[in-house]
Amino acid sequence: MQPVPQVSPPASPDAEPIDTATIRETVRLALLLGAGPLDRDAMAGLHEALRGHVALLLPGARTAADQLWRGSGAWYERAARLDCITRQLEQPLAGDPFAAMVKVQLLARDCDWLLDQQTGLPGGTR
Repeated sequence: MQPVPQVSPPASPDAEPIDTATIRETVRLALLLGAGPLDRDAMAGLHEALRGHVALLLPGARTAADQLWRGSGAWYERAARLDCITRQLEQPLAGDPFAAMVKVQLLARDCDWLLDQQTGLPGGTR
């Protein structure tokens, strides 16, 4: 029997619901890269899946950051992290297998952090 996936409410009425179970599974698979031979095609697939998850989670995280007092330490910390994630999304997957693995794993950790911000529940992948 398959567990019922957790679905978080969307950040706005027009947003898609967030399938937390699928996102957590993608993160888990990405963090397992390097436990065996580095498969460039598998990494490319995970990279694209993670990019989609992050794109889905970013608007809600930006909205939450906008609720913080602008200029506070918490706001600067959150804004800097979100800006860094946004910049990383713009970068293509590296051609070198090890560099590609590192990029996918860092994107997985960012995705997990964004999901934690959305759900308020730690994913435990750190």
